[in-house]
Amino acid sequence: MDIYAHEPLGFEGVLVHVEADIRNGIPAVEIVGLASTAVREARERARIAVRNAGFTFPQDRILVNLSPADLPKEGAAYDLPIALKILATSGQIEDLPFRLLAMGELTLGGEIKPTRGILPAVRSAADHGIRICILPHENAAEARIVSSVQVWPVRHLSELRKTFAAFKKGEAPPKNDNVTEDYTLEPIQDFSDFRGDDRLMRALVVAAAGRHNMFLAGPPGAGKTMSAQRFPSILPELDISEALEVASLYSLWGKNQGELMRRPPFRAPHHSASLEGMLGGSRPLRPGEVSLAHHGVLFLDECPEFHRDVLQALREPVEYGYVEIVRAGRVIRFPSDFQLVMAANPCPCGNLGMPGKTCLCSAEEIRRYWKKLGGALLDRIDMRIAVSPPEPSRLISTSSVSTEVLREKVRSARLYQRARLEAYLKRSCSEQEKIHMNVRIPPALIPEVCAVHGAAERLFLSGMASYGLSARAGHSILRVARTIADLDSRAEIGESSIEEAMEYRQFGDGDAIWPS
Repeated sequence: MDIYAHEPLGFEGVLVHVEADIRNGIPAVEIVGLASTAVREARERARIAVRNAGFTFPQDRILVNLSPADLPKEGAAYDLPIALKILATSGQIEDLPFRLLAMGELTLGGEIKPTRGILPAVRSAADHGIRICILPHENAAEARIVSSVQVWPVRHLSELRKTFAAFKKGEAPPKNDNVTEDYTLEPIQDFSDFRGDDRLMRALVVAAAGRHNMFLAGPPGAGKTMSAQRFPSILPELDISEALEVASLYSLWGKNQGELMRRPPFRAPHHSASLEGMLGGSRPLRPGEVSLAHHGVLFLDECPEFHRDVLQALREPVEYGYVEIVRAGRVIRFPSDFQLVMAANPCPCGNLGMPGKTCLCSAEEIRRYWKKLGGALLDRIDMRIAVSPPEPSRLISTSSVSTEVLREKVRSARLYQRARLEAYLKRSCSEQEKIHMNVRIPPALIPEVCAVHGAAERLFLSGMASYGLSARAGHSILRVARTIADLDSRAEIGESSIEEAMEYRQFGDGDAIWPS
């Protein structure tokens, strides 16, 4: 019987083959294969747990090997597979003729405690042809999200003798129900109580349709945070594959996933967040905020208050859709394909450029306030929106925005661009096959997908020259214009689409940090 554990190394992880050899000699248990302190301590937990579960721990010399040997192993999830392999090798449970995955932490009384990273472990096992998973009872619902494997949930080590004997007699546990079709939609704030202006609502719809990164700037109380918090309500639901990826990341983070969540994740870390908390790290390695926002929204409120190194570290995840962490000579990758939404005041006091108010900030304070962002990060922001306070009459108005109507507009635009991009990408390399939204249109396809002619072309060229925009900014304008045309159900990018896209781009370019 081949028993495997799982080392959550990055998003995919690695299956670890657990071997055991029992021979005559001085009684001892040795674990080899770059085991951490927590893994080496499994020999003592397993010894006591096996005895308290009604088994006999072998009074011989036991060698446990965790393969591959050059991969560091961490965590207490190796307790159950090590104990299981020792029991099978010593003949105390049935030696079944197949491979299985086992994960779980043992208490001294023999109880099996839940562990993190179950969902990616089960997905990896299924990809390698393993169909039986012995897991803690608390993790069973999460594991059953993967319908191609059979989950044997156990609460106590003593249950293994009965479970294995029953399977040997042909009394296999029932197959899993396919729960990937079941999902829940968490309650979420919508725009029914939002009273922002029409220009802001239009910008939010454009950003949602093409999943463009967005910067909201305005005085305190103008509605930046309120609109950002409600922004996910107009985003379409995740498909099954996207929901599985998100659930796997949250499982690695430590959140038990009982069922798939189909709403795009929304992460709003505090401005005191560390670089490790944002990108991922710690020991054992866990995903950071950029990965927890995968297929969703990462919202940085009062972004100039974040540490500069944290803000600048966002450039690569924003552009490439993944984050790479280097640890002890290994490059570990987590997916982080998120939509970045940033919000800031025009100055530290928030009054710069506001009619009837006086800014108390010096020029040097304003310069330091904006310098944290840096031109390289701002250049990756597709849309910059100046948010003005709503008219007082709107605050007492009973009219409201229909979130359902906005979501339907976004959904229709995304279906339109998905169909177009799939047609273009059939002849492209495999790395681009999953690109379904305008924000990820590769530069090689922009001349075809975002073609402009006549007056639209002349407006685009004159705008690039007038504002001194970078090549990245030019591609960004064309992608946003493509999204605007999709929202308006136009096959060609017209002059009005280019004009609107350039209006979204002007804020923050050059020296005009705050529009007059």
